[in-house]
Amino acid sequence: MEVGELLAQATCAVLAGPGGRTIGTAWLGTDDGHLLTAGHVVAPLAEQDEVWVRFPDSGADERATFVVPPVHDKPAARDFAVLRLDRPAGRRPLPFTLVSQADGRVRARGYGDNLRSAQSGGTGYLTPAGNYLRTSSSAAYYFQYETTTLAVTGFSGAAVYSDLAGAVIGIQVEAEGGRQAFAMPLARIVDFWEELVGAAVRPARGRCVLLQPSTSTEAERDIVRERILRPVLEQLNLALYVSEPDGLRGEDLKQLELADVVIADVTHADPEVIYELTVAQGLGTPDVVIKDRAVDGPVGQLFEVLDLDLDDVEASRRVVEQRLLTVRSIFEALGENPSTNPMTSFFKAPLTQITVANALATGYARNFVLPVAEALLEISSGRGPGGVSVDGIELSSDRLRDATLTVVVPKRLAWCGDDFIDLEMVQSGRVVPATVTHPDFARPRSMTCLPLVEGEPVRLLDVFPTTLATVAESIDERLDVGPQGRSGEHWIALERKEIDRFQSQLVKRIRAGGDRRVGSRYLRDVVSVSSSEATFPGLD
Repeated sequence: MEVGELLAQATCAVLAGPGGRTIGTAWLGTDDGHLLTAGHVVAPLAEQDEVWVRFPDSGADERATFVVPPVHDKPAARDFAVLRLDRPAGRRPLPFTLVSQADGRVRARGYGDNLRSAQSGGTGYLTPAGNYLRTSSSAAYYFQYETTTLAVTGFSGAAVYSDLAGAVIGIQVEAEGGRQAFAMPLARIVDFWEELVGAAVRPARGRCVLLQPSTSTEAERDIVRERILRPVLEQLNLALYVSEPDGLRGEDLKQLELADVVIADVTHADPEVIYELTVAQGLGTPDVVIKDRAVDGPVGQLFEVLDLDLDDVEASRRVVEQRLLTVRSIFEALGENPSTNPMTSFFKAPLTQITVANALATGYARNFVLPVAEALLEISSGRGPGGVSVDGIELSSDRLRDATLTVVVPKRLAWCGDDFIDLEMVQSGRVVPATVTHPDFARPRSMTCLPLVEGEPVRLLDVFPTTLATVAESIDERLDVGPQGRSGEHWIALERKEIDRFQSQLVKRIRAGGDRRVGSRYLRDVVSVSSSEATFPGLD
């Protein structure tokens, strides 16, 4: 069944009563008739101990009772209820998985106020960081996705299906501004309904890209791919993608970027395999290099190579499995091995995954974002020295009581320059100049601010961190192109990935340092990260 059809037949309208108006959305999660929805949707019906729903393939209203009564706890980011139909009708339930991280495209079906009592669908894209920290607790987060079709009242309770996970990952609980929506991860229900674990599918998060030589025979490639590697990868929950045999393609580049591990068969030193392997290493993707031990060649001098005996499939499987298990951070489920290397300890990542963007984000957070946020926290509470000036006006601590600092991540690296920021942001009136001073600073820290509005909090911005500009040169080097090549498909794909890495690492650093408190506010309440699309809609 196609995903859209699967979602449609398993999604139902939640009614105010028998024959009543639609008040939200629910979806079928098990063959036994369990329905899941947002807690706030059915909270008004809790005292009745019953909920009426309507599926699109049935003209009749169907009764359900509560298995887990409505839970609507905003500080804990919990918003769900579990129901059970009186008479399951043999519909196909939605597969769901319990994950804490996600990316890529999501889909949902629901009964939005834009089409009353009629089911409609839409898509969204998870923000680069994937998660949105809803409260001061690092465990209280929602999945956050940009969307113009799902940020609709009435979609609350809908199943949020991830294309990459191949399953539902959360329940939509909130929408904001018609441009973004939030979903509560299903893992948060486990404490209330243990049966959820048994019903969930194993997350299909891992992926392996196999680079095979066109110079080997099909029989040799088949032994390596099907008899040796595939059983091992299935055991380790890694999906297999085999690269194009005749050179780098757009899909290959995308898969190399998304891969948790790359296995390269360098038998016969196929130049296309070597090329794609070096691309993968430039991207920081962990790799395992293999070759047929019966074939001699110079490749062993370039890489650490596993020699496989194609006549002893079982032994070759054990060798490959052991190497995969010892490669650091192949993907989240395998964990990360401890290391005494100060670089890996500092970045909390394997050395091969410390990219330019990650390094820049770490330095930027430590040297600019967190010190400025700490100063702002003290100044706004009236408990520390220093000051904030916006458009030449010195602001009082009272005016700064709810002030925040937002880092705005660009859509394109070309935006990370003083000329672009001055022309497109300051001169256009979108922002005004601002500075933060503090005795610990060698000089005032310059940034921008949204134009001041009486009665609204001061919102300081560091728009398009200029430190990101150096990433463009790094991509040039990876792809061996000059500035004139920055409009190419591969260049833009890597640009997006590096911007995402920068944002993800920056969010991680802010969360790690966000527990400091002055008065009633925490540091994490003061500083946040946003995208240009969310802060300045329409900027292109």
